[in-house]
Amino acid sequence: MDNIFMIRLAAGLLGIFVLLILFLMFLLRKQIEYRGTYSIFLKDRTKVSRDYWYILYDLLSRIIFIRAFIKSLTERYAILYPGEVRLIEKKAVKVTVKLWCIVVVMLAILLLFGGTWYYLWLSIFYLYVAGNSIVFWEEGRERKKLLEQFDIFLCEVREYYQSHGILDEAIYEAMQNTDKPLKLHAGCIYDILTSSESERKKEEYLSYVPDKFIKTFLALCLIINTYGDTKTEEGRSLLLVNIAHLRQEIHMEILKRSKIQYLFSGLTFVTVLPVLFLKAIENWAVISLPQLINFYRGTAGILLMAVIFLITFFSYQLLMALREERKPSQREAVLLEALENRKSIRQILDSYQYKNYGKLLKKQEFLRLHGENLGVRQFILKSVLFSIAGFLICSLLSFYIHGANRKLELTRNINYSDSAISEEKAMALSLAVINYTNKFLGSNITSEEITRIVEKEAKIKEKYLQRMASEDIYARLKAIEKEYFKWYELLAVFLAAWGFYYIPSFRLLLLKKVRQRDMEDEVFSFQSIIVILRNIKRADTEIIIEWMEEFSYIFQSSVRECSRKLSIDEREALEELKEKEPFRPFCKIVDGLQSSDKLGVYKAFEDVEQERNNYIDKRALDNEIAIQDKSILGKTIAFVPFILTVGLYLILPFVTEGLRMYKVYMEQINGIGG
Repeated sequence: MDNIFMIRLAAGLLGIFVLLILFLMFLLRKQIEYRGTYSIFLKDRTKVSRDYWYILYDLLSRIIFIRAFIKSLTERYAILYPGEVRLIEKKAVKVTVKLWCIVVVMLAILLLFGGTWYYLWLSIFYLYVAGNSIVFWEEGRERKKLLEQFDIFLCEVREYYQSHGILDEAIYEAMQNTDKPLKLHAGCIYDILTSSESERKKEEYLSYVPDKFIKTFLALCLIINTYGDTKTEEGRSLLLVNIAHLRQEIHMEILKRSKIQYLFSGLTFVTVLPVLFLKAIENWAVISLPQLINFYRGTAGILLMAVIFLITFFSYQLLMALREERKPSQREAVLLEALENRKSIRQILDSYQYKNYGKLLKKQEFLRLHGENLGVRQFILKSVLFSIAGFLICSLLSFYIHGANRKLELTRNINYSDSAISEEKAMALSLAVINYTNKFLGSNITSEEITRIVEKEAKIKEKYLQRMASEDIYARLKAIEKEYFKWYELLAVFLAAWGFYYIPSFRLLLLKKVRQRDMEDEVFSFQSIIVILRNIKRADTEIIIEWMEEFSYIFQSSVRECSRKLSIDEREALEELKEKEPFRPFCKIVDGLQSSDKLGVYKAFEDVEQERNNYIDKRALDNEIAIQDKSILGKTIAFVPFILTVGLYLILPFVTEGLRMYKVYMEQINGIGG
């Protein structure tokens, strides 16, 4: 791909983009004119409502290539702004337009000023990073805003409840003083508490509610609304005590998010920046030492560039996972489920499951212990997709390397300075060799025939230069003949695909500590619910398990299965739950449930409140340690691409070329001495 082609490609893309914008503006104008003909879109009969963002959303939602991105953004904002369809659409379109502006600028810079495949892949990579970072930043900002509003909201609920003692009225009054997005969530909670269809609305809301603190508050409200408020041993209101605990947890979470944001600021930039300078490093190195062109534009250089790109991509993904733990993408699970349900794939998975049942049970245990919510069949399918992607990437890379080597052999200039000829004559000789190589390419010509043709045409006058050129031409032709996809390369591609297969498992292992903290958080949420329920006289094991199932995520499948078996054999169901989830803090809760039959719920969980208080103190210290650990690991990951770029792509070629030249000089000295 030459510079002219890349410039034309960039100009064509920009031209298509401009035409698309003009077409969208035309449709937008028609849409506004259409809306202006109906009174439903008018505030009065003289002024047209120009809701450009909403109309633009309607248009973009009909374009195939943009529809999926718009839909994913809409789903993210729907979690934060329940019921506000227009506001969600407006925010999704704003993010899309912002990303478009970045796309245009980056394409203009990278494609117009760089005319190789390197710049094309660099553009794709940076577009992905820019889009992902914008969405991540917007979502993080909205979630932090939601937490800060929720803290203020809880404070006002506490004040209103103390004044008149009516929970739903306190929520309604506090809701009037807050802003979106918390106002929308408060409205949902109020509807659940006051509606005749509270169970249905609760299930709908819990299916997408984004925040564990809001979930805990909803559980508290539902329990108080069902069983009434009671007094603790100290004579304080159960609702108010738990609101105070909840606010304390929110403060810790806000502080943790702020510290992580501060410590991780700039690391993404450090991670993705080095790949931008790979071509600049290559150009500088070739100018400094022309012999290095064989390294950078040959097999070693291309492989190094590909490895640095891949490691940079995975480093960026790990850095984003460390920065803020997020639940697996629902879209990913839907895609894997759709693939799993295809008849041919389902039959293959059934056959594999039948033959490797024991291995799959161990794999399922591994996934559950590491917090992966995908089923074992879906996870295997995900690993296979990674393997296929690795196979295709490595195969295409191998073919590209052979093509680059053939091109290098056809076009590289040879330094004839040792032949005691002028630089001008040396360049003419090199050009003649390149022309002859292109002429004889693909023919089964021998070295003698090449020498005879070169001597006969006499484009090269000196006899010794003719002999030297003939040898060079023959060597180039033989080198080009060897550039084909070999059997051991196929073996290497299969080995690489095998390595790609284990990438999802490796990622889970690397994030094991993060998942363990998620499990601790969920156990803490269970403790918060138990502290509320233990003061309710009618509470029993079944009610506690039911509430644990409602607000669980990591342990959800195990708790749900236990809930189904509870009515058949309570003790056996709880024992199975402990066997499936050997996490010690969780097992301690199950032990309390087993003891509640004899001691009662209140006495069985007598130490839970103290444990929760201890956990809050421990959590503050653990947060500090975990944030520092994350920061150290994040900095290590962020600097890996930089170290590889400097160490392998910059220093290694000079070292290897220096050693090669030293070896040549030593051979010459030994030859003279001999």
